[in-house]
Amino acid sequence: MKVWPLVALASLALGLRAETIPEELGLNQAIEIALSNHDDLEAARAAIAARAGSTLQAGMSPNPIFTLQTENWRFHGDPAFSLGRSLDVFAFVTVPVETAGKRMRRVELAANDERIAEHERKLISWRIRQHVKAAFWRALAAASDTAMLSRRRETLHRVERYHAVKVREGATAEVNLIRARIDTGRAAVALAGAEMEASRAKIALVAAMGVSQTRTDFALLRPAARSASPDWDQGVAVETSVASALAHRAELLLARALVERAQAALSLERARARPDLRPYVGYKRTNSLDTVIGGLTVALPVRDKNAGNIEEAVAEVRQQEAALRASEARIRSEVISAVETVRRRAEMLRTMESGVLDGARETFRIARAAYEEGGAEPLDALAAQSVQDEIELIHSRLQFDYEASWVELETAMGTPERPSAPNANRPIVAGFGVLAE
Repeated sequence: MKVWPLVALASLALGLRAETIPEELGLNQAIEIALSNHDDLEAARAAIAARAGSTLQAGMSPNPIFTLQTENWRFHGDPAFSLGRSLDVFAFVTVPVETAGKRMRRVELAANDERIAEHERKLISWRIRQHVKAAFWRALAAASDTAMLSRRRETLHRVERYHAVKVREGATAEVNLIRARIDTGRAAVALAGAEMEASRAKIALVAAMGVSQTRTDFALLRPAARSASPDWDQGVAVETSVASALAHRAELLLARALVERAQAALSLERARARPDLRPYVGYKRTNSLDTVIGGLTVALPVRDKNAGNIEEAVAEVRQQEAALRASEARIRSEVISAVETVRRRAEMLRTMESGVLDGARETFRIARAAYEEGGAEPLDALAAQSVQDEIELIHSRLQFDYEASWVELETAMGTPERPSAPNANRPIVAGFGVLAE
């Protein structure tokens, strides 16, 4: 059999897996790729299959036991040994009978293990999803920074060229040109750092998606911007968000399943304290006579009453219940903090959009109009544009911080996001790997 076709097919399969990221990547598409390719999820699915096998095995009844026994063997004496007359033959079947519902409790315990494996899979899936979302927004923010800083560097470079012309004409001091060059150099360094961070952020996004590729030349499609005015009452938002988290957080579902498993294990250990029965029935041949025998074997629990295992199971129940209460308290704090973060960042963004940003844009518009009408120097318009570029950069970072706070709240609540109505007038950053989705 030729091996090279198999090698080619394997290489093709690996290649397809490595090239799953398209040229333009949206947030939902990134999540879908992660959930369909991530090895951690494959391992979790295998764990569920293994637990299903354990559940099947737990429901099996004990096998019957066949015993064949012979007695009175001897090799000398009088009268002489006769196989038919001297040998006693016993053949009997023992059918173990489990008491106190042990099999039912084993099945219950195994079923709890299976549910735990499913909760662990859901927890892994949720964490992958949220990790991808956070990485996606970080990559978008880094790309936006790159675009903004590139524009700012270009503005400062124009200021530098303006001073260079004025210095050659003798109309300004050379120190102004030096300061302009320093500002341009700092902007270039900041841009280089932003470009490096954008590349690293894309690499981190690819890693979060579980895709084995290193290319980062794909563009990111930005989702519709979220309104900076979440329509909620703070107290109600906290109450409903906490209730949602307590109902949906995968960590809590897993913690509750662990409590149920500990309780099932305790029930099984208590059942094991009661002895099983071993009735038997069989055949006996002695002195050429065929007879029937029967009986019952039962352990006497006068020493080992399974007390140690029961005590351990009781302690395990207390431990898991305490862990559940601690998780609930921690998650409440996380949700309250996330709601407050969304509120404060929304306020910061509203303040920026209603005052500072509009003021910077209006200042630049007036300065540019005055320059075009000949009533102002080019430097005034460039200075106004530089201020606007700086404010736009701060505004962009606030936007992404605000989006990240929603991801944090969604993660804390444990449910898919329920976004407020998007603001269609919000500007969308384009270029440098960021497009409008």
